Amino acid sequence: MKDHPIIKIALIFVAGIASAKIIEMNIYFVGVIFSICIVQFFVFKKFQLKPIYLTSFLAAALFFLIGNLLASYNPRTINQDFKKINKSANTTVSGKINKIDLIRKEELILYLTSDSIYSKDFFVKDEIVILCKLSMNESTLREFYDKLKPGNTLQVTGFYYKGRDKRNPGEFDYNAYLSSKGIAGILKITDPTSLKIISGESDLFKNTLHQLRKGIDYQLKKYHNQETFSLLRGLLLADRGEINYETKTHFINAGVVHVLAVSGLNVGFIVLIFLLSLGRLNLFVRSGITIAGLLFYMILTGSPASVFRATIMAVAIIIAFMTNRSNHLINSIALAALVVLIFDPNELYDAGFQLSFSAVISMALFYPPMEALIKKYSPENKFFRYLFLTIGLSLSAQIGTLPFTFFYFSKFSTVSPLTNLIVIPAIGLITGIGIITLIVSTLIPFIAIYMAETNNLITSLIFYLINFSGSLEYSYIAVNDYSFFDFTIFYLFLVVLILLFRKFQNSVSKIILSCFIVINIFLFSSLDDKELLPDKFLSIIMIDVGQGDSFLIKFPNGKTALVDAGNATSTFDNGERVILPLLNYLGIKKIDYGIVSHIDSDHYGGFVALVLSGMIEEIYKTELDTSLSKDCKFENFLHAQGVKLKYIKHEKIEIGNAVLYFLHDESIKNSAGESTNDRSELFKLVYRETSFLFTGDMGKKIENLFSDRFQSLLDSDVLKVAHHGSKTSTSEFLLENVSPEYSLISAGFKNKFGHPADEVLYRLNESGTEIFRTDLQSAVILVSDGKTITFNKWKNNHQ
Repeated sequence: MKDHPIIKIALIFVAGIASAKIIEMNIYFVGVIFSICIVQFFVFKKFQLKPIYLTSFLAAALFFLIGNLLASYNPRTINQDFKKINKSANTTVSGKINKIDLIRKEELILYLTSDSIYSKDFFVKDEIVILCKLSMNESTLREFYDKLKPGNTLQVTGFYYKGRDKRNPGEFDYNAYLSSKGIAGILKITDPTSLKIISGESDLFKNTLHQLRKGIDYQLKKYHNQETFSLLRGLLLADRGEINYETKTHFINAGVVHVLAVSGLNVGFIVLIFLLSLGRLNLFVRSGITIAGLLFYMILTGSPASVFRATIMAVAIIIAFMTNRSNHLINSIALAALVVLIFDPNELYDAGFQLSFSAVISMALFYPPMEALIKKYSPENKFFRYLFLTIGLSLSAQIGTLPFTFFYFSKFSTVSPLTNLIVIPAIGLITGIGIITLIVSTLIPFIAIYMAETNNLITSLIFYLINFSGSLEYSYIAVNDYSFFDFTIFYLFLVVLILLFRKFQNSVSKIILSCFIVINIFLFSSLDDKELLPDKFLSIIMIDVGQGDSFLIKFPNGKTALVDAGNATSTFDNGERVILPLLNYLGIKKIDYGIVSHIDSDHYGGFVALVLSGMIEEIYKTELDTSLSKDCKFENFLHAQGVKLKYIKHEKIEIGNAVLYFLHDESIKNSAGESTNDRSELFKLVYRETSFLFTGDMGKKIENLFSDRFQSLLDSDVLKVAHHGSKTSTSEFLLENVSPEYSLISAGFKNKFGHPADEVLYRLNESGTEIFRTDLQSAVILVSDGKTITFNKWKNNHQ
């Protein structure tokens, strides 16, 4: 370590950045320390003194304070007044285009740095970055795509809203992600006339780069099918917008999602392509051209943080080899990290930064001993030796990244070592062929066609492998509630393993040591485990699906039910984007009972994605209403997918020690008329001494009929308030019969319907019930032991 001061400096600098979360140092204090260092240097130089410890301490303090100072003066800070605004219609933004994304099928995204933002409710004059989404027909989008240039000054009007924050356990916090990039929120623009170009002046460099990216993107789309085009656009231009959500999920489950992020792996492929094609040149020329190529590639991709840090890392390692300093790879990695963090200290908290550097450091530490063991014990056959070495390389990278993988993805891919063995070389091949196709297409177009077709075939095979392996029932293990304590335990024992491994000479003893470390990591990490849905209890999650309903029930015997599944629109599918990730996070592989309270899209829409993913065993719903085309389509879909369908009738279903009572009454249903809301099914869930009543969207008339029919049977500890708290529901008569201790309202934040209504909230408060709302509290978790009901404050947990 003493021969490699960069490692020390980097660690101290990182500590300084992290300390800014606790305390911010004053710039004058840093100046004083710096002045002391300068004075001390000249004084001791003049008197030829060597105060090693004092010098080291002052230098360490200086780097620590610089890290703290850079992190404290955060350039991504968003105007505090504007941060309070969650959504606003008819919001006007004036400012310059900073960047334009490549066009997508149904939208065009551009990033506007404002000079003013206003609506009828506010006026903010400040430089704020807004992500503008243009959602229009394809021809209009194409017209804007051809017309707009980085540097243009615009005035745009649309619907402003913040990114979705973490509303459910395990959900991705999109708002925090946008904030980490310095983006305040999103402006959705649907009217072409609401976008006006105030100034056509453009930024020469940014526009040249944008036009180059557009040209390459056009060539990729021209010669490849949609599947290969979407992959190559991500690999070469760092734009994954054309890869659908389901495919990305399969990549995550298969443990190969890292190939979609343009980072270390992709930069490594570029280095490899340059080194192979320039093999006859001397080391310095070859390395110089490779570095120049890397810098061009970084600029071409738009210099996203992942590519920037990977390029810096690659350049540092290449220079280390050029200067014959490659004997300490970690020193080069530390230098790269230091450069990246000096440019942007916020990178320290970026998942990509953490995964990239932990992977490379892990390979530097663990691959050499693995390589030695493999070469010693593997067969002489070159193929098998290469196979084992490749597996060893993949495993060595995964060891260091496991805690971050658990934390960010909440799952461990069991098929990852095997899929990476095939996918990583294939991605390198696809990248190489893609680059050659681009070059050849400008010279000999008909040859480019054959090369593109070859790439199409390879890509389809790789996608098939990933979709197959990622959809296997045991392709991953859910890892939820991964905490800072778990991080500490993992890396503490990892350090112990590194320190002791070389002291054991015998291979058997090394294996025993490794097993001992792994067992202890599992044992100690389990000390702070806390299940969100504990076994042998009845647990219910009121899932936050915005303006809709969805309730997940886990019975004491482990069976599960899903009551409604929220809405699914062309822009956001709750089944795909909210419920499936939640189920994956909780490790739930199947829903045993799907229950559709009634046929309204904000209740059954999300079931489509769940059925397509194979998550639903059977569905209970109201009897088919042939007058409703949406009901007919939904049932035809269920039959086509082979899902068991049962019509709800007056019955009870025993599930373990819990009982579902379907309080179906044909005469009441017949009085509902054509209203789908009033045709909602009513059912009661009872677990020993606790009970829960679900009411769908029924109105007061139907509530009163049910109350008159069942009276005290409706008495329940928990009431699911009907119709999201609409004024048309929750009558006083119903509340008298139910007398709930707790009431649950599922409604969208600041929804256009004004749910829940003030008069409903007044009636509920007057009844003495405690109210829980998704619009204010996000997801709500109830746990019953059969006697009492408790609320799990999941947002206070590690996740």
